[in-house]
Amino acid sequence: MVLDKIIPDFNLTLTNMVLNGLELDPNYYGCPEEIHKRPPSVPRPYWGMWFLGSGIVMLMLYIPCFFAIVTSPLLKSPAYKTMLVLAIYDISSIFIHSISTGILGFFGVPFCDYPRLIATLGGVALGSWMGCCIASMTLAVIRICDLSMQMNIKKCFAGNKIYFFLFSFFVYGVGAGILTKPVIFTPTHMSWFFDPMVGKNPEFYVNLPHTYNNIIMAICTIVFYGFLSYLAFRTADPNAQRSSSRKVIILLQSFFFCIFHTIASVLYAYMQFIAAPPFLILVSQIAWQISSGSVCIVYLTLNKTIRTSVMKMVCPKSYLYGRRISIMLSMNSNST
Repeated sequence: MVLDKIIPDFNLTLTNMVLNGLELDPNYYGCPEEIHKRPPSVPRPYWGMWFLGSGIVMLMLYIPCFFAIVTSPLLKSPAYKTMLVLAIYDISSIFIHSISTGILGFFGVPFCDYPRLIATLGGVALGSWMGCCIASMTLAVIRICDLSMQMNIKKCFAGNKIYFFLFSFFVYGVGAGILTKPVIFTPTHMSWFFDPMVGKNPEFYVNLPHTYNNIIMAICTIVFYGFLSYLAFRTADPNAQRSSSRKVIILLQSFFFCIFHTIASVLYAYMQFIAAPPFLILVSQIAWQISSGSVCIVYLTLNKTIRTSVMKMVCPKSYLYGRRISIMLSMNSNST
């Protein structure tokens, strides 16, 4: 009985496509011979330009942050190691939910035109999303441990133990991408669904690992980042200006990490089982975008270490000149 459930699911995976000579299983992904029964080509030039343009902007902002994390002396810490893995998954996600979505949507490319390409992109999208989920949750736990030093769970991330978690992120993300059903792009809605819309039973394409992941993600995001905000207020000194600024920064980080991940998680789980209106589908797609893109915005606006490193990379002369001016002003004020 168990094999009867596992084997059909495996037949819909990218691994099965590779083992089958790069051919998708025709029982599930075979396109009808009649053209009118196939998914239609619906060009969406305006939305296509939006997703492509915003994706390019996200990459231009995130890639310097990625190199700032790689070259940071803080990379020795568990938090920065986790941020590095999260950045890899986020950048991979941006290539799918923005760049690929924009190009495919601009030209209105349906599944049956390039089934193997779209299925492969869908597998990468799914693996990247689920990898982002587990990495961001672990990062929240590490941040909680940093604020609450007495928590015994902090020992789990000490020393080389963090590499076990980093390896689990890789296994979880890659496994989801190649061993579960991929999402398929639908130009009509400018979004990705598990059902390729080729006239088969939609129940074939329900991806339960993705559903469980999203439900757990939504709950844990609210609980972990809410608790992180609570700890920030509880441990901060109300009389210290620096402490007050730190509270604001942690709250803003928690908000941006929490709200868009939760919206994307809930809506994509919802759309697997219930037909959603077009505007809600676009909201879920944009929330998926921002859940990745907002991370680099948080780094650049609220993380002084990464922001300084990026400034040195992007405009080193201006940065050094500004530093000299600030030092001279500080010396003059001290002398007076």
